Amino acid sequence: MIAQNKTDSVYLSVAKQIAELIESGEFKQGDKLPPERTLAEKFQVSRSSVREAIKCLAQKNLVESRRGDGTYILTDIDADIFEAFTSAFSDQKKRLSDIFQFRMVVEPQIAALAAMAMDDETLNRLKVIIFDQQTRMRNGEDCSDLDTRLHLEIAKSTGNSIFPEMMTALNRIVEESRSKMLQSPERQEKSLAAHFNLLEAFEKRDAAKAREIMMQHIKEIESVTTNSDLK
Repeated sequence: MIAQNKTDSVYLSVAKQIAELIESGEFKQGDKLPPERTLAEKFQVSRSSVREAIKCLAQKNLVESRRGDGTYILTDIDADIFEAFTSAFSDQKKRLSDIFQFRMVVEPQIAALAAMAMDDETLNRLKVIIFDQQTRMRNGEDCSDLDTRLHLEIAKSTGNSIFPEMMTALNRIVEESRSKMLQSPERQEKSLAAHFNLLEAFEKRDAAKAREIMMQHIKEIESVTTNSDLK
């Protein structure tokens, strides 16, 4: 069986495949699911991805985890639940696509304007944020808040008050593409590399390079978020 549906993040792909196996009857209602390790081997993903998939299925009332006994498929699951579950995957994929499309339209131009208006004080703030991000990554800590601060700081540095206001107002939406669940090691590494490249473009006051790097950064993050087979 193919381990990854390339249009979904890993744990969601696993959840979807388990749901499909339940619907097809390969995993029977009322039965106990195979252990995490077995499922991880079956879908060629990490056990943490399987664990998150099971949590997702439990939230949709397809399975229940019994302390010390494992996870069981609920009995008498209505067909409408499976239909709604499948629709949820499509909705999330469209939502993420819309977020990245918005970022692609707005953020590269903000980066270009920031490069032209960047002062040394702002550069120093960006350096602190990026090096803090690197430190947290090495310690295995979440650094999504630093990612948010960095992009807001870049918007502020343009000197146009509308950009940071807009980014702040829309931050809740943009945050969905930076959520902790989507912060895979590969995504974090790509983000950090792009941030250092942006810093170099800002130091050189190279607007065209800053725009190019930001565009590539968003494309790479979208690719990692929606298409990769991260473990």
